[in-house]
Amino acid sequence: MNLKKALIFGITGQDGAYLAKILIDKKYKVYGISRKKNYVNLKKLGILKNTKIFNFLSFSNNKIENILRKKFDEIYYLGGQSSVSVSFKRSFETYESQVAPLKLILNFILNQKNKKTKFLYAGSSEMFGNINKQNKISENSPKKPVSPYGMSKLIGYEIIRSYRLTFKLPVCTAILFNHESSLRTNNYIIKKIINYAKKINFSKNKILEVGNINIKRDWGWGPEYMIGCNKILKSKKIDDYIIASGKTVSLKKIIYLIFKQYNLNWKSFTKVNKKYIRKFEIFENYSNNKKIKKQINWSPKIIYTQVVKKMSE
Repeated sequence: MNLKKALIFGITGQDGAYLAKILIDKKYKVYGISRKKNYVNLKKLGILKNTKIFNFLSFSNNKIENILRKKFDEIYYLGGQSSVSVSFKRSFETYESQVAPLKLILNFILNQKNKKTKFLYAGSSEMFGNINKQNKISENSPKKPVSPYGMSKLIGYEIIRSYRLTFKLPVCTAILFNHESSLRTNNYIIKKIINYAKKINFSKNKILEVGNINIKRDWGWGPEYMIGCNKILKSKKIDDYIIASGKTVSLKKIIYLIFKQYNLNWKSFTKVNKKYIRKFEIFENYSNNKKIKKQINWSPKIIYTQVVKKMSE
């Protein structure tokens, strides 16, 4: 029996590692592309030996095309520069890493003579910018990004949408809202706060300094979102879908819940430092995930309270 083959750009990151495990458990043959030789996440999930990884410090047309010729059933693009704050300092790298490889992948799929490879791009809620509670974000909401990262994701989204509509290709964008897991790197806010709270009983910590604690986000569970991505490509309705929990909460509430896990009063250990407040910050976002529920008959089940609990454990 021929096993299905999948290629994951960004396989060593949080999303790439979880997606690889999901596919391996489904008996896929999994290949990955990474700019870094950091396999910690793959080792944690016990799947390093089950993956074939290509390491490129920089992408080139020839390198990518040579890999694409291996004829994959599914390709997932989860790579590229993924930090909103870093995108202001390294905008060129952000645009290049998020957008440049797409034309190679899409044109390769377009020129396939027989069965077309299915392709999913990891989009972001950042491409919508600020939308208030009265206008929950759906796939058709106005898109007004306020960061180079958000703009790079919007450009990628529009390119892919154009190829799907014009050439009838099985390509799409999964518009991912914030999602966390134990594989998150320490510079992401929830992981940072949890790591701090865990150490309080063992050492004399300095006060934890944070930015705007009144921002509101829809935080979900990363592994669950990757199941959603695979479900989209396995469905008969490959299209752009929002993947979100449907529950928005303030960072202040998240901090409270984290410290509560350790029977601590968050007010005694944290303070707002203005230097961590972004000038172009999205203040709040609210998701409408009805489309994926209706078309794919799937929705995530884990909301922010469980995310905090799982990560704290």
